[in-house]
Amino acid sequence: MKTVIAASIAILLGTAAFAAEPVGSDKFNTDPGFDLATLTAGNFYDVIVPLAKKEGTLTFYDFTDSFGPLFNEHLLPAFEKKYGLKVEYVRGEGDVAIQQLIAAHNTKSKAPADAYFISSGKYAAVLDAGVVANVALNEILPSGKGLNAEIATSTGGFAHGGVFLPFHRNQTSIIYDTRTVPADKAPADLDALLAWAKENPQKFIVTSPTGGGSGSGFLQTIAYAKVKGDDCRAAFTNFKISKEESATWAAGDCAKPVWDYYKELLPVVEITNGNSDTLNLLATGAGAVGTAWEDMAYDFLGRGLLPPTIRQEILAEGQVGGGDGMFLPVDGKAPAAGLLLLDFMVSQEAQLEKLKVNGSRSARTDIDPSATFTPEQVARLVPTEQFASRALQNMPNNLKNAMADYFAGNLLRGN
Repeated sequence: MKTVIAASIAILLGTAAFAAEPVGSDKFNTDPGFDLATLTAGNFYDVIVPLAKKEGTLTFYDFTDSFGPLFNEHLLPAFEKKYGLKVEYVRGEGDVAIQQLIAAHNTKSKAPADAYFISSGKYAAVLDAGVVANVALNEILPSGKGLNAEIATSTGGFAHGGVFLPFHRNQTSIIYDTRTVPADKAPADLDALLAWAKENPQKFIVTSPTGGGSGSGFLQTIAYAKVKGDDCRAAFTNFKISKEESATWAAGDCAKPVWDYYKELLPVVEITNGNSDTLNLLATGAGAVGTAWEDMAYDFLGRGLLPPTIRQEILAEGQVGGGDGMFLPVDGKAPAAGLLLLDFMVSQEAQLEKLKVNGSRSARTDIDPSATFTPEQVARLVPTEQFASRALQNMPNNLKNAMADYFAGNLLRGN
């Protein structure tokens, strides 16, 4: 599937008005009991809704610890009310659920769930196992037309042609307390941030790249901004880079500007071991600027764990983000209902609610929180125009890990 999938994307992107075509093959790898080849975004609801109602019940799997309230209290009740279907919600450890799905497939049994929400880091495993329906979801789901085409067909540098539906997007940010740093004085780029940190020692709280994702995100932001030359920057999008190659890159001349920046920064900042630690120091007033995840800071603000004077921004050079997604399994018990749920999950309605409740960004291009959110909710988020223009792709895992290891072994210990 992997060897031909990229070649299929160009064809798929031009077939939005036509019937679905299988991704990476000349035939679909699942038989849902209706003809996928005749299904289009235009006839989707006419075909799928009656079939889903006949199925009556579907099972939805969620790998997260944090999205339970969103699904249980908001999205699933709204879906059930809209279509008159019953959703059995299952939450559990991701690796176990994937193993169960693969085992069912290998024994030619029905899939344990009809729609799956999994970490983007696991999608390669389910694709390799052949348990993902090779349907271009962004093409056949009516809600798919609102998705960013690149995000909808590629995850973590791997082109999958639309079989993995982007549901959740996350974003790293810089947060600051306007009681100390007025919004019009907030450092807007890395050089201004370094200058501010030197003028305000130990007031910039930086998560270690080995202890929290916001720290790794900040390290990647520095690399994106400071590393020059096409040969050096090629590593940022080389998702086949090995651990050994990554370690060599991190210790070599390409990464020197990154470590030079940190060498100036580290003596005047406070390093923490986790994302929560960073936010807690800002909550107590021990810090005034910090590295963060947008959704986590949004949640802390909503629960009163951060003062309402906290604001978020994405630096002018851009900051990294990522996300997790959903897929239709091969041979689900309720495939029509599964497709209908997936369509609902990436609808504007559901994606706006997700952003409001969890601060979770969307791959949709028509999401404007200022149109429906309260001013207080909008103020808890990164400005929408910054998210649209400054969000960067996460680097390959091997490269991120190698840079974090180099940071810990060569800079942090000597600070």
